[in-house]
Amino acid sequence: MGRRTVIAVVKGVVFAALLIRAAATDIKRREIDEWLCASSLALSLAGPGGSLWGAALTALPFFIPALVKPGAVGGGDIKLMFACGAVLGVWGGLLQAAIALSLIALFALITLLKKGFSACKTALPLAPFFCAGGAVSYIITNMGGF
Repeated sequence: MGRRTVIAVVKGVVFAALLIRAAATDIKRREIDEWLCASSLALSLAGPGGSLWGAALTALPFFIPALVKPGAVGGGDIKLMFACGAVLGVWGGLLQAAIALSLIALFALITLLKKGFSACKTALPLAPFFCAGGAVSYIITNMGGF
């Protein structure tokens, strides 16, 4: 196993641990700790893949709704996506956003079908969806996909 592969594996394990913690705190307290986002940003400096463009483009689809309708997306969610984009790079971050948005839409559709329109007013913790997308994206982008 080469040095680059070892760095990618260690970085992936640390990234996964940060994502799991972010998802757990969002489910439990509906907030994402600042240190999780800061740690992910610091992680983006380790090894290949870090990107300021990735950070900006990954956070953008979540920042715009927050501007249009305050409270639609929480600040912690936007910061988490920014930090994930920094770790994953442009294509990895966009893949993460696409996966996360697809999972959110699927979950919302299932909830709507089960509970009706009254469930539409229920806020979702978004970090679990972001984290699933981030984990899948990291695996894909670090196995030669992009």
